[in-house]
Amino acid sequence: MDIACTKGDWDVIIAQDADNNLEGVLVYHIRKYRGFTLILMPPQTFYNGIYFHYRDNPKAHSKISFENNVTNRLLSQLPSHDLYYQQYGPQITNNLPQLWSGYNISTRYTYLIQTQNKSEDELWAQLKTKTRNKIRKAISLTEVITIDFDTFWTHCEKAFAIKKQDIPFNKSILSKAYKTFSIDGRCEIKACINIKSKKILAATYMTKDAYATYYVAGYYLSEKNDSGALSYLLWDCIKNCDTQTFDFEGSMIKPVEYFFRAFGGQLTPHYKVWKINSPLLKLITKFKKLPFLDW
Repeated sequence: MDIACTKGDWDVIIAQDADNNLEGVLVYHIRKYRGFTLILMPPQTFYNGIYFHYRDNPKAHSKISFENNVTNRLLSQLPSHDLYYQQYGPQITNNLPQLWSGYNISTRYTYLIQTQNKSEDELWAQLKTKTRNKIRKAISLTEVITIDFDTFWTHCEKAFAIKKQDIPFNKSILSKAYKTFSIDGRCEIKACINIKSKKILAATYMTKDAYATYYVAGYYLSEKNDSGALSYLLWDCIKNCDTQTFDFEGSMIKPVEYFFRAFGGQLTPHYKVWKINSPLLKLITKFKKLPFLDW
């Protein structure tokens, strides 16, 4: 959060039981915008918000009651704000307290691959046939190497210039995250290069925590013939994943979703939750989409 919250600040709210045992936390980014106080998603951050700490293994009805109670207590502790907007991780499936309190909720999707206790053959069998063929082709023509951030970004600029598109990634945040987390292996950048020319054909930027590996950023440099380089890179990351889950972090963009779907992951919903408390800001958003909102 220190890296991502380039504007404003961030804080954590906790909920505890009568014996001071942790029951839940709410992590949030807060900033000012033209006189308004906003709780927002930090840049280059896909999930943020509420996390529960369950004790034992509660029954279904007890689990929901616990979530409802903890969510209400967490949200009630937020500082005064004009807008609340967060995108929860897939582990949050109960948003009833927010709904009952007047929050808006929209469904988003990501693809998750459960890699724990699966052999490489099992993961390979999940791939779409066309994707397997692309990877076989790439294996014969390319190799996967590790690169540094500067190399990644130089070729990222080239890749999006070819597409005549703006780069959708935040250079400063990705650079700082790489410097911080690559030291202990929590961030890794890989590239797929042509064996003969040594030219970079595609690259991926991955981070991980104790639970999952996340596909944060990536690109391919267009060629006349599809080398399958990006498919090969993602396959290399999936088969070498040392966490229990590989998370594609989206996407809702139709061509990107189609590409991710081919790797055999589980289509998994997660939720965006927002509420505008300021009547003036509510009026403004009817006529103008603010640059940091995406609902």
